[in-house]
Amino acid sequence: MNQALSRIGLWLWYLVPANPILVRVVYGMSRRTRHLWLRFGYLAILLAVVTVTLLTVGTSRGASLGDLAKGASQTFMYASITQLLLMCFLAPVFTAGAITQERDAQTYNILISTPLSNAQIVIGSLLSRLYFVVVLLIAGLPIFVTTMVYGGVTQGQIIRSFAIAGATAAITGSLAITISMVRVGTRRTIFSFFLGIGIYLCAVYFLGTRDFTHLSEAPVMPVSGRQMSWLAAFHPFLALDVALNRIEAPDLAAVSHYGTFVKYFLAYPPQMYVVSTLFISCVLIVLSMFYVRRGTREGEGSLFSGLWERIRPNRASTTTRKPHAVWSNPVAWREAVTRASATTRSLGRYLVIGCGLLGACVLLYFYMSGLRGFTPTVTRSWLAGIVAIEFGIVLIIATNTAASSLTKDKESNSLDIMLTTPLTSEYIIWGKLRGLVSFVLPLILVPAVSLLIFAVYDLLKRPPERVAYLETAVEVGLLLVVFAAYACMLGLHFSLKQKKTIRAVILAVGVLIVANLVAYFFWQAIIEAADILGTSLAPATPFTAIGTLIDPSMLFASTQEYLSKVPAIRISALVGCAIFVCLHAAIVFSWYKSMVKGFDMIIRKQSGTR
Repeated sequence: MNQALSRIGLWLWYLVPANPILVRVVYGMSRRTRHLWLRFGYLAILLAVVTVTLLTVGTSRGASLGDLAKGASQTFMYASITQLLLMCFLAPVFTAGAITQERDAQTYNILISTPLSNAQIVIGSLLSRLYFVVVLLIAGLPIFVTTMVYGGVTQGQIIRSFAIAGATAAITGSLAITISMVRVGTRRTIFSFFLGIGIYLCAVYFLGTRDFTHLSEAPVMPVSGRQMSWLAAFHPFLALDVALNRIEAPDLAAVSHYGTFVKYFLAYPPQMYVVSTLFISCVLIVLSMFYVRRGTREGEGSLFSGLWERIRPNRASTTTRKPHAVWSNPVAWREAVTRASATTRSLGRYLVIGCGLLGACVLLYFYMSGLRGFTPTVTRSWLAGIVAIEFGIVLIIATNTAASSLTKDKESNSLDIMLTTPLTSEYIIWGKLRGLVSFVLPLILVPAVSLLIFAVYDLLKRPPERVAYLETAVEVGLLLVVFAAYACMLGLHFSLKQKKTIRAVILAVGVLIVANLVAYFFWQAIIEAADILGTSLAPATPFTAIGTLIDPSMLFASTQEYLSKVPAIRISALVGCAIFVCLHAAIVFSWYKSMVKGFDMIIRKQSGTR
């Protein structure tokens, strides 16, 4: 008996604490200067949020203990939201490397030839990715404890906040490991991984704020008027709202009629979110163990590929295809056509286009029939939200594709071959930019066509208040093309500067997200204070342009005030779009010329350090 327990203990020791993969990461990668600066940046952001909030909320001279407690509670709320935002961004960044690291280093075949068990490989890979995330959470704990000094923050709230952040990191890491074990991912897989997480977080949170997802048994908050959604147990930010008491969950007795398991999800959303995500993580980990040494890997046949070969065998030797009609610039043709012709990319494009057009048609049906209170004002708000989501996806696709454009050529050494041809740097960069914009152009047409549908319907029906005008579709379409070119130039910039695709994609997408968030909140405040002039200033940034041009009524206190100024608003928007389209096009062109000028020098330096 003792010998069996000793063997079990030894197995558990080498499974987690002494796991060779985990030990290698802890002793090696944790000493990197980059990770030190990352920890410093994470703590600096949390400390800045806590400090600024403490200085501005409830800490004025002569404040009572109640005011101090209220200020500490709000400080904890902002710090918790910031921590969860950082986890949602950093956890995918750390875990996405599991998808391609072994493939790029050509070490996976060596790894599976060692005596390590499947469980050791999977758990070691997972813990090595989550190690840095857990270190960040522990490092930020003292900052959260300081919010308990004035009261208003309980120990349970801190535990629930950290549990939600840790569970989010765990499910992200488990998903990345499962993808890497089932199929050694390509660089497109990393993009799909990021995009899937982003779409889930945005889409579910958006649905959770809608009235039709609210739980009737949940209390209505007296100040904000908000009510808990039944999706709270399935989304980290909705669960965090309940944990921070921003939204109150119903009593267990009030939802007992929903069933044995459902009532706990409705009455205790934060706890059930943590439990369900950890359970799903365990299931994914166990599933991954079966694919370590028998998974479908790149270059190997799979069950589905074998069935497809039986249904449709390869007829390359007996059939021929028509030759491709290449553009005058073959680099542009390669970027636009060959990327779009890939199976996963073409399916993704068709899915985005189909969902966009379907959403517009459903919204048009609600507007035409007047169902669910879809007045022109409500319809404009929904239409602006749909277009913003569609264009957000377009920006991420454009940036990701551009960021991997040159790095893929560097990694495959095809750029060296390209540079031996008579193609100049200007020809190559212009071809990349033109091809990438052509690649995302069908996706840009979706929001423009959606606006055009509503504009034509209103033009034929001539209602007193219109949802969209014909020039709005043209204005938004032109602006989206220019902003997509911006995103392509941003991705090309990092693709030129960096050697590895993963690093280029992460930096480009990170800069894109941060820059758009900062620009939106800063510029939106200026627009709201500018009255009619705000429609001329809105085209300066992507999402202020979409929100203000499609729904300018949000700048005015009442619908009547908006309707009285519609002619002036239309002229102001037209002038602003003309100015900013020309301005942004000039900036993109100057950025392009600057990149052409430094192209040869950067490539030479990178060639010398390979």
